[in-house]
Amino acid sequence: MVQRRYTEHMNSIHRRYLVAHLPIFRLERCGWTSDQNVVLVEEERNALRVQVTTPAAAAAGVRVGMTVTQARAICPSVQIERRIAQDETEDLSELATQLLRISPTVAPLSPNALVAEISRTAMVLARRGDATPPQRAGAERAMVERVRRLLSRLGHAARVVVADDPSTALACAAWGESDRIVPPGASSDALAPLPLGALGLPANAQDLLLGLGIQTVGCFASLPPASVVGRFPPIVLLAHQLACGTARPPVLPSEADDTTVSLRQDLPSPVVVLDALLFVINSMLRDLAARLAVSSRAAVHLELSFGIEGGSWQHLSIRLGAPTRHSARILSLIRARMERVELAGPAEAVIIEVLDPVPFDGQQRDLIHRQRATEELADVTARLQDTLGSMGVGVPRLVDHHRPEASWRIESIAPPDVAGPSSSVGASSAIARAPITRLDPRSPQLCIALTRDPVAEWTGFSSPLPAQQPVLLLPQPVAIDVQLAAGGRPSALHHDGRWLSITAVDGPERRSGAWWEQRPFCREYWRVCMCDGR
Repeated sequence: MVQRRYTEHMNSIHRRYLVAHLPIFRLERCGWTSDQNVVLVEEERNALRVQVTTPAAAAAGVRVGMTVTQARAICPSVQIERRIAQDETEDLSELATQLLRISPTVAPLSPNALVAEISRTAMVLARRGDATPPQRAGAERAMVERVRRLLSRLGHAARVVVADDPSTALACAAWGESDRIVPPGASSDALAPLPLGALGLPANAQDLLLGLGIQTVGCFASLPPASVVGRFPPIVLLAHQLACGTARPPVLPSEADDTTVSLRQDLPSPVVVLDALLFVINSMLRDLAARLAVSSRAAVHLELSFGIEGGSWQHLSIRLGAPTRHSARILSLIRARMERVELAGPAEAVIIEVLDPVPFDGQQRDLIHRQRATEELADVTARLQDTLGSMGVGVPRLVDHHRPEASWRIESIAPPDVAGPSSSVGASSAIARAPITRLDPRSPQLCIALTRDPVAEWTGFSSPLPAQQPVLLLPQPVAIDVQLAAGGRPSALHHDGRWLSITAVDGPERRSGAWWEQRPFCREYWRVCMCDGR
């Protein structure tokens, strides 16, 4: 039911796409700038031919498709860069992850463009679901400027366009002169003045249309669909639908579909200083929080991996106590954990992976309650679980048993499920199945009685009795000398190299194991108060 409502809601939203076209990305990724005479070449038709030119090389007369010999004849100072297709594809995909800051649905458009579906993001920025067209346009202008500045800081010149279809936005960005926002429903008008080459038609079909006098996309859109179907291959028909504004936009992959979210940062040189590592991790956490925010998810468990010099990896598991995407809060937990861990060597890479992110409605801490502790109880519990293990920290519960040593048990503490009713059932089932224990000293039966008894407030209940068992068990027993008074009661004990008199005695409490157990025991416990206050 929840998934169906979500689908209906998304279908009711007019989809909008942001495309960033990077004209010389394929040279910028190699370290070249637009003011240098450089061309990217690849073997084509038995010769090295120019694939991309910088504006400086184009101004000198070098054109795409020329051979290297022709390019050097026109511009002797031109630099040559060989294309490596696999590295180029990997770099473009990595750059596409930067757009996750504005949308969970992003994809690379080979060879030099990025696309993001921004319908939901624009609605959020406009502050309400029924935002007016001017409000949506203002949100889209803000995203265009943000993406352009982001790519500029990363060293890439870009033209950014928003439209109803990725192909329309790409054509306007590649053949236009500046950033642009195409109004909803105006795709055909935006494409009409562009040259026919903006549609990316096959060479033979484009030559045929140019021979018929069709020079622009608008002229091509004026052709009857029947004449296109009978004379051209299906790809030309799809281009005709795009020119007419009737093409159906593709479905882009969503980051929210992944069960894990991870980031990797390769360090320029091996790092051994903790503060330097935390500086890198802090920057990665901010990007991680942005990815989680756009997909309405949060982290409850992280895995931090360090690539150690020499090829090995060292992994750390970080529990967060409660679902969160607050980078400063996560960093404080990582810092506390790493202060107690020694890496096996200098770190060359860092990977942060969110294991099983959960839906999150953005619940914040109480900012009014003055008695709120400086650190959340869930965070303290998570740090203790990292140190002692998940089963080493829990809540004691009474058990109805005839033997005192078996009259209680420990229940593990699991993070609460804070996902609201809008969360899908499948996404939250992992948390729902985990045992939930609230830190309440009263028994569940007493809590139920308090809610049902109308006079519970003035009648009251007695507080739980203090535990009689030792609150701290030593890993290995420590023998002490005891002096006994009349009746066998302890009167003094030898501890820390001196005798201490006993001022108060309570006991004995005798315990023994069952005869059928493999290791039966017989013990006698005394609770004493010594003269030094212990």
